[in-house]
Amino acid sequence: MKIVNLIYFSPTGTSKKIVKTIGQGLGAQQINEFDITPAGFTISVNSKIENELTIIGIPVYSGRVPEQALEQLRKFEVKSAPVVLVAVYGNRAFDDALIELKDVATEIGFTPFAAASFIGEHSYSTENKPIAKNRPDEDDLLKAKQFAENLLVKIQDGEINGFEICNVPGDVPYKKRGQMPDIAPTTKEELCDLCGICADVCPVDVIDVTDKVVTNSEACIRCCACVKACPTFARIFEHPVIVDITNRLVSNCKERKEPEFFI
Repeated sequence: MKIVNLIYFSPTGTSKKIVKTIGQGLGAQQINEFDITPAGFTISVNSKIENELTIIGIPVYSGRVPEQALEQLRKFEVKSAPVVLVAVYGNRAFDDALIELKDVATEIGFTPFAAASFIGEHSYSTENKPIAKNRPDEDDLLKAKQFAENLLVKIQDGEINGFEICNVPGDVPYKKRGQMPDIAPTTKEELCDLCGICADVCPVDVIDVTDKVVTNSEACIRCCACVKACPTFARIFEHPVIVDITNRLVSNCKERKEPEFFI
């Protein structure tokens, strides 16, 4: 295999880790990475994807693909490219995320021939209230490598007989997106050294750092990239709505979920 394209939207790094592990397991001569997380992501005019194996990985937000990820994916120009779809969720459920990703990938020119769901630490997980803490872990990454081995067999068959579109779980119409108030993580000023890392990692560019940190809560997507990345633990998300959701997830999602393959 000559080329594999890796496309991932990954504010807290879990989708990126899974996609890269799968990609590295395919033994391609060349791996092209497209990190579509940054708000300013653009595609060069010459980066059309044609007949090249691609892996797309996204996190699951309330059972759906993040709208920002869909916007970024639609920037690609694609022709007849086989694609593997990966949804990474926080140990609750991936609901309609895979079927939505499959539909959008097909719409822009990909042929989804395989898919998988993996588990990553939930965005709202904390030290005191862990939800899928430290996942993907070693077992998850081992399963990602096993998935890559399974894909190699499927790819060889597809190159000979053509790639067939795979079936994935989910419903159409998709579940409604969760409605949230205009809330966002806040900053403990006594811990903040104004380093600006929170602004750098924000995928929607809604954090401004000057002599203090200001967040546009109306545009925040509540991915918690800023919370996870803050080196002084100054960024927190303790709004009552989030505390309530977190408590329910901690109570109801204790049982370890495992990756699933759809080939």
